[in-house]
Amino acid sequence: MPSDTGAANDDSSAAMRRELARLREMLEQNSDWIWEVDAQGRYTYASRQCVALLGREPEEVLGRTPFDFMPPDEAERVGRIFGAIAAEQRPFTQLLNRNLRKDGSLVVLETSGVPLLGPDGALRGYRGIDRDVTQREAANERLRHLARHDDLTGLPNRMYLREHLAGQLAAGQRPGVLCLDLDGFKPVNDRLGHAAGDRVLTEIGRRLAELAASHGLFAARPGGDEFVLILPDGVAVSPEVVRTVIAAPIAVDAETVRIGASLGLASAQGPEDTVDALLARADRVLYDAKEAVRRAGVSDGG
Repeated sequence: MPSDTGAANDDSSAAMRRELARLREMLEQNSDWIWEVDAQGRYTYASRQCVALLGREPEEVLGRTPFDFMPPDEAERVGRIFGAIAAEQRPFTQLLNRNLRKDGSLVVLETSGVPLLGPDGALRGYRGIDRDVTQREAANERLRHLARHDDLTGLPNRMYLREHLAGQLAAGQRPGVLCLDLDGFKPVNDRLGHAAGDRVLTEIGRRLAELAASHGLFAARPGGDEFVLILPDGVAVSPEVVRTVIAAPIAVDAETVRIGASLGLASAQGPEDTVDALLARADRVLYDAKEAVRRAGVSDGG
């Protein structure tokens, strides 16, 4: 007869096998991709969820690094971040990274991991999870876009304008700011209605966007009938070119309208310049230009 000890050992082994099978099932059915990498960043374990996330079987992932599945610029960016993390042997969470699926499509993963240390404290690798956040990040990107763009014309709004200008100044550039205020827009808006006025603003925005794209400028609509062009350091655009672009006829319903523009140009003066100071100088030049037009009209009327 088998001994009680042997039977107990068999029961224990069977229980361990069942537990291992249960854990393996949990790993394979988890909606997150569970992985391990060695100290060189090479995958030593990859659950089958990598098929859903990357379109690759675990066998195609093992022995390779996460950076092998990223676009080159992303691999460089994430490599720098992860290198600093690994150097400090610290855990990390929610590291966003763009990856290329086997079919060439892009997937955004959110990665978290913990270090695996040997008895001597040396880094042996990392264990972690990846989850697909492509749809979430696409929604977030849409929200970021809406927050920084004018919903009527699609041009960058005041906040984005200031961010862009601040970035130019911080980089030591001396950009120019060309403020535009539409002349003759209010009568069109009052006579034909706000819907017609919106169509005029949309068309002006489209034309300025094309002008900006062809000349390397940055076009924005801070609000109302005001537009702004940012001229990078060393780039010049004739005011007459801008006026001509705006003055072309615009079809509104059964009518054709023409809109003019007053312009105010100011350029950054040095590293001490600020966004507020630069915009204020351009606004002052614009105000003077509009006053000159108004005085000329009064004089002609007299």
